[in-house]
Amino acid sequence: MDEHKEWFLKLSEKEYRDLCLEWIKANTHINLPKLQSYDEWLNYFKAISPLQLKALGDMGQGVLPVEAYSALTRWADILKSPHRIDKIYQAGLTKPKSEHKSITELASENDEIGVLKALRDQIAEQLEKGTGARDTASLAMSMSSIIQQIKDAERKAGPKKDTALADLLAGKPKRAPGARHGSFKAHTIAEIENE
Repeated sequence: MDEHKEWFLKLSEKEYRDLCLEWIKANTHINLPKLQSYDEWLNYFKAISPLQLKALGDMGQGVLPVEAYSALTRWADILKSPHRIDKIYQAGLTKPKSEHKSITELASENDEIGVLKALRDQIAEQLEKGTGARDTASLAMSMSSIIQQIKDAERKAGPKKDTALADLLAGKPKRAPGARHGSFKAHTIAEIENE
């Protein structure tokens, strides 16, 4: 027995970690992937059975990256108190990343209306997820203020470029469908009726 103990104590950190991963693979039937973020690990562990999570929790501290172990302990906490799973969904960790520009990107482009709309959407998401009574009132007031700021900014910016009002204000009359572009003939109703 002392031979095995000596051999074990002579293992380097990498050899020990590899041995632990092999033990995990053999005893829990989990082949751990190489993931980068906490969210990815959190989503990975949701597909694993509670028994496998418990076994991995006993051994994982020595071999898992910090973000993986943090996600694993979060699931262990959820197994002890299942009502806490709501927090994962409320935090939006399981949602795909947005394809919209971030508030920082919009601000760096000096897009005032874009920043205000992004803030409005962010507050709306927080209200949708559910907040405390005090926070709900504060967020609702902030959202109302931001909506008014959006209206003011849009009014100040003038009509959108692709509308009839914008064309009228720019002095570009819209042609009726079927109108000939190169004709020098009369263009008023009275002149057409007299023909």
